Amino acid sequence: MIKRFCWIVVLLSLSAASHAQMFAGWDAFCGIRVIGVPNPQIASAAMDSSGPVIYADPGVMANWTMSRVFTLAHECGHHRKGHVTPQGMWFRNQQFWATRAQELEADCWAAEALSQTRDYADLKRTIHQFASQGPLMQGNYPSGLERAQTIARCAGVPFDFSPYLPASACATPTGSCHLTAPLPRNAACFCPSPRGPVNGVTR
Repeated sequence: MIKRFCWIVVLLSLSAASHAQMFAGWDAFCGIRVIGVPNPQIASAAMDSSGPVIYADPGVMANWTMSRVFTLAHECGHHRKGHVTPQGMWFRNQQFWATRAQELEADCWAAEALSQTRDYADLKRTIHQFASQGPLMQGNYPSGLERAQTIARCAGVPFDFSPYLPASACATPTGSCHLTAPLPRNAACFCPSPRGPVNGVTR
């Protein structure tokens, strides 16, 4: 029983050490403590009894298909822009559009900060990932395309957004029609006709 307990302590210590190594250097980069804990939001800016903190999920952050660097910089941006203060939280809870504004502000701060490190490869990967999410907002959060355009602008990174811009027309075998609402490219659509709707693809 004692031996098993010792192994559990060793494994927890190794896990804590690997988590600390995963986020090493961020105290210096951001000036905010990063604590590795399970987090349904992946990462979040908060205040605890010791002051500003970023809670980051090491399990999700270990997945390199996402940008750990930009995610942490984004949460740092929330702190730097005052979004985690009582006033910032009040503003976010009172105005529907405040969430969108604060998310874009944090994106811009992160993009400007990372552009100074010359880590353009990670910035371009992040821009591509967000742009691929398309032009539709998720609740009161900005769309992936809007976030990508904000990051590119604030970082000064040239990026061709034309493949990601929303479609403006529905193309069918009998012709095309104008879309009344933006849709992603290559999505199913239809055009009205005297014989009924004609199915097509957005272009």
